[in-house]
Amino acid sequence: MTSAGRRDSLITLQRFTATQDEYGEEIQTWADRGKEWAAVYLGRGDERRQAAQEQAVQAATFNMLSNGLTRGAKVEDRIVWDGSNWDVVSIAPDAPKRGEIEMTAKRVQ
Repeated sequence: MTSAGRRDSLITLQRFTATQDEYGEEIQTWADRGKEWAAVYLGRGDERRQAAQEQAVQAATFNMLSNGLTRGAKVEDRIVWDGSNWDVVSIAPDAPKRGEIEMTAKRVQ
């Protein structure tokens, strides 16, 4: 499967879940919800400089097609991309007729 247009980064959307082990103790983990092609835009230069001063927090915007998987995302979810975990901090649907959705996420190094 190939990406469309600028959506050339395959990301994984994950949701935090809690299950129980064989002893009845709670296990907290992240479960994959699905994969999606996204265009990834890292923060502007001034944001990168500020992040370097604030314990290396990096921001990125992930632009994806609007579908059942992406419309079901929550700000408690996270994105796995390029070997890092990105916490979703906002979700903005684009113009409905364009059929896109953007998620802003941050990575703490």
